[in-house]
Amino acid sequence: MTFDPYIVRRESLPLAFPPGIEPPALLCDFADWLDGRPWGSVGCYRLQGTLSDEAPIVDGSALRRDFSLFLYLPDGSLVGLWHPDGMPSAASPVVGLGSEGDAAVLAGSLDGFLVKLSRNAFTDSAWSDLAPSDEDEECEDEPDAETAIAHGDAPGDLAAWLSQRIGPERLNALADEEPDQSVFPARMEAWMHQREAYWAQHPILREIGQILAAHLPRGKDPWDRTRFRAAIVGTLYEAQVYRAGRQSFPEAPAIEPLLRALREAQRADDPDLGLWFEVEFALDREGCILPRFDYHGHPAIGGVPAPIEEARADLRRAPRPARWVPDWLGDPVQAG
Repeated sequence: MTFDPYIVRRESLPLAFPPGIEPPALLCDFADWLDGRPWGSVGCYRLQGTLSDEAPIVDGSALRRDFSLFLYLPDGSLVGLWHPDGMPSAASPVVGLGSEGDAAVLAGSLDGFLVKLSRNAFTDSAWSDLAPSDEDEECEDEPDAETAIAHGDAPGDLAAWLSQRIGPERLNALADEEPDQSVFPARMEAWMHQREAYWAQHPILREIGQILAAHLPRGKDPWDRTRFRAAIVGTLYEAQVYRAGRQSFPEAPAIEPLLRALREAQRADDPDLGLWFEVEFALDREGCILPRFDYHGHPAIGGVPAPIEEARADLRRAPRPARWVPDWLGDPVQAG
């Protein structure tokens, strides 16, 4: 019998860490250990380093130095290291950022997290995707099943591997360790409320909301929103409303200078992020806007990928650390 193996993208792990900081050796070695093993044998996830921009939180891009995320769960949740002081350390706990807005500390350290994976510690928790799966599920990217190996006792194999790395005494001690939940969930909840309030009162977004008054949601439910997207790449611009697909709207030219001003203001606040290329935003019944910025994806303008030279012009004007330059922009040295 054959199985689909884990998707392991070891080469992506540095992206999850701040510039100048390399992934811990234990994480890289775990990626090597996991590679080729059957998906689900020690939890259901994809191992891939990513930026906090991808996390299901408000203003994730502003928290890039606070998180090093390396596991994607099937429901859209992300797991990784949290750096409370903005600097990775051996004391960085492993946390989960849930797709429904929940946040939890999963283990007090990376080695503690791996020990819990090996002990099936997440089976009866809200994070049960981290527990072994008994189902022969299809891997989303359908990799070559010929490379997979039989399930066997993967958690036991992981425990034996960890015991060689950290010693049996520390392994047993970490297995019994209860993570501290007193700080992280509260801090994330406070961050969400703070940023939602910040954007609700932001003068540029308030002005955009007034211009878009004709598009206020007509539903009676307080959660109804009208959703928009805009792309700015160099001199190019496009804005659309989501209404039976993406549609143009007459106010798009009027909000362009405001979006460009917002883009420049955010660059001034955190120059290392550079200039975002795309924003999706939701307009509520009060005219308040909650945005989500994309600094990394290659946006489409006019239905085709935006010209790379236009994006490189943005990069020259607002350079980023090489690690934060997306692959589609090519060599950052050449681009600069």
